[in-house]
Amino acid sequence: MKALVRILLFVLLIGGALYLFAKLSNTTLSPETIDLTVDCPPVDDMLVTATVDVTVSNRSTRSHKDVSVKIIAYDEGGKVIREKYTTFDRTLAPHASFSKPVTLPARTQRCSCEVVSSNPE
Repeated sequence: MKALVRILLFVLLIGGALYLFAKLSNTTLSPETIDLTVDCPPVDDMLVTATVDVTVSNRSTRSHKDVSVKIIAYDEGGKVIREKYTTFDRTLAPHASFSKPVTLPARTQRCSCEVVSSNPE
C-alpha cells in the first residue's frame, strides 16, 4: 500500500512540474511544440492600433515548419478584447529564433502568447 501511495505521489509531482513548465514557458506540451517557446513583449501603442513583436525560439536540434501562435490581447482591466492566430511561413532552424510584428486593437495594454502547433522535421 505504501508503494502505491509513493508511486501516485511521484506521478502527481512530475505532472505538476510539467504543467508549471508549460505555463511558465507559454508552451503547450505536445510532441509538435515542446521544443518551442514564445515571447510576447510589451505592447507598442501606435494611436490607431497596437503592435507586438512575437518571437518564437527553437530549443531543439530539429527544424519546425508552419509554427502557429495564439496571441490574446487584454485591455487595461485585464479583460480579453481579442484572440488572434498567426502562422510563421518560414522554417525555424534548430537553436534559432524569429519574430514577427502582429497588429492588435488600439486599446490593448498587454498580451499573452502560446505556441499552438508546428510541423517538426
